[in-house]
Amino acid sequence: MIMFNIKKIFVFCIAFTLLVSSPSFAKVRLDVGEVDKPVAEPKVNTSEGIIIQSNPYVERYNETGRLIGKAKEEYDSVNNFNINLKTLELRVKYFSPTYLNIRQGAVSSYYMAYYARGGNDTLMYDALSYTEEIHDLVDDYKELYLMYTRERNALDKSDPDYATKYATLTAQIETYQYMHKVAKATYDATNRTINSTKTMLGLSNALYNIGNVDNNNQITFAREAITKGLTTAVLSVLQLETYIDILENQTNLYYDMYELNKKNLGLGLATENDVLSSYSTYETAKDTLKKTKTTLRNVKEQVANNLGYSISDVDKLTFVEPEVDYEYLLSIDVGADEVKAYTSNSNYYSLSINSRDRKRPGSTGEALLSKRQNYMSEKVITAFEDTYNRLESARLSYEAGNILNNVCLINLEANKRKLDNNLVSELEYKGLELQNFANVLQVRVSKYSLISAYMDYYYATLGHLDIA
Repeated sequence: MIMFNIKKIFVFCIAFTLLVSSPSFAKVRLDVGEVDKPVAEPKVNTSEGIIIQSNPYVERYNETGRLIGKAKEEYDSVNNFNINLKTLELRVKYFSPTYLNIRQGAVSSYYMAYYARGGNDTLMYDALSYTEEIHDLVDDYKELYLMYTRERNALDKSDPDYATKYATLTAQIETYQYMHKVAKATYDATNRTINSTKTMLGLSNALYNIGNVDNNNQITFAREAITKGLTTAVLSVLQLETYIDILENQTNLYYDMYELNKKNLGLGLATENDVLSSYSTYETAKDTLKKTKTTLRNVKEQVANNLGYSISDVDKLTFVEPEVDYEYLLSIDVGADEVKAYTSNSNYYSLSINSRDRKRPGSTGEALLSKRQNYMSEKVITAFEDTYNRLESARLSYEAGNILNNVCLINLEANKRKLDNNLVSELEYKGLELQNFANVLQVRVSKYSLISAYMDYYYATLGHLDIA
């Protein structure tokens, strides 16, 4: 298993749907003129066989005289333009600039410890250079979400587009706040690695084995943290692509309704205000579609950057549609996972007996450590149970979504029969189709929400839980 909160990035998408569907949101113009019907842009598909770059591990393994066969096999499996949740952690392992930076720090730490044992202590150099790139990312993401916060605070509430602009800026703020959080966690993990380097210089044996760097606890935890954040971003891309598909259909329907209102105006069946309102609604939908595509592009670029692709490769990327992992859901053992969640959480396993504990009269520090461990395990368990409850809620929503999906299929046929039998007007039929699209969106969102929920649960069992 592998895996930002996905629901946050999508709040503005769902809000847009409701806004666009609302007649009260329509603006009035006196000169409609000719309107072009929107055309969906063609989707880009790319072959899996495209090789991107040579294996970055080859030289490192050769330097130590180790075989590279297994690494090459793993590397080849993700050396393409396909982004798949099942192999995302492998892609991070071999291509993520952030992870490779952390890993290089560990490799350098090994050599530093090696030479230190030979008396060459002077080889200890400024370890802060390892963190400069990550630190820049932390600052960049913070600057971005503060910039969007200032823009949102400066919005004019009397602006007719206030709600849309507020929702768009809120989505941007939440996206970059989360990315800042992930980058900060990575930066902290890197600093922990650097601090351990100083300890290594006085050891007779290196703490890092050069052939097994990727399995070191701290390095593994950092790789998982990076993968977890990118998993949420990938799910965001998939949801945005789904939303765009539906929004394109909705925009076309709004255009058809506008054309029907123009026709009905000539027949005396619609007012001029109906025509202007339907035109404004269509224009709003078209604008929403454009903004959503921009958001999709931005998220894709973030994923590309963090997985080692160049910006010029963004249009070549294929995000593989994931399916719900029923096998994993059925294998969940909440009791056992709960224990793993707190024993693998750094807030718990970093607890230790300190010198002050031992100085207390009649104390070895064991009792105090036990109290601290009990307290922290309860904190982690509470957070873990919240994660599990969200998973169960998402599971129920997904099961309800499956039922709704069947209803959508039935309604699709029923609405066509109503139109064919003149039970509804063509304009009413378009309205029924719009409602059906809203239901389809709800169904698809429930699927991604479930995947996001069990990925959060999975990473919680590995210790990735934020504890206040």
